[in-house]
Amino acid sequence: MSLAKPIVPDLYNWPLSDTIVKRYTKNYLFDRLNVTNNNGILSMNDVLMGWLTKIISQIRQVSRQTTVKIGMASNGRTLLPNIDVNYFDNCSFYLCFSFTMSDLDDLSVEELAQRINIEKRQLMTTEYIQSALAFIDKHHRSSPIHLGWQPIGGNDLSFKRKILNSSMECDGLILILPTMTDDEIELRITLQTEHAKLLLSKLV
Repeated sequence: MSLAKPIVPDLYNWPLSDTIVKRYTKNYLFDRLNVTNNNGILSMNDVLMGWLTKIISQIRQVSRQTTVKIGMASNGRTLLPNIDVNYFDNCSFYLCFSFTMSDLDDLSVEELAQRINIEKRQLMTTEYIQSALAFIDKHHRSSPIHLGWQPIGGNDLSFKRKILNSSMECDGLILILPTMTDDEIELRITLQTEHAKLLLSKLV
């Protein structure tokens, strides 16, 4: 989070976007992506974030020197059990991960997922959440608070686990939703139309 104003694209000239809907189970995804998960710590979200960031950034033809940021909504309620039940809906906090495009090109999906998992464990602490709450409490009345990545357009991606009630065209929004089937998730990936077509041909 910061008080710096992000670069916002011109929404009136925004290219058309499409949403891809796919369902995956953990076993199927790990098998198709050759994820061994020998230490047993990788989650499906870790692998999805690493894999999709890699292939979407390649489709976007991001230069190898560019940094790609991915934002992920995470539930902080388990680390603050005494927080009010109505606070921030499900007590969402946003984690921001950064990769150079050269790493996205060169590292395997499993290596990217391992980095995400390690950084997530290091960042998502009680101390981090308390400092974030203090930052919000100090600044929210006097200045807009912005995320650490560009949530719409550009080279960044946003991962969420909740459906948004918005029909606005966007580029780089990925929803990871539960289904009625155990161990299965539904992906909803919204990208510029041309990029969505290319991604559809690359999904396993």
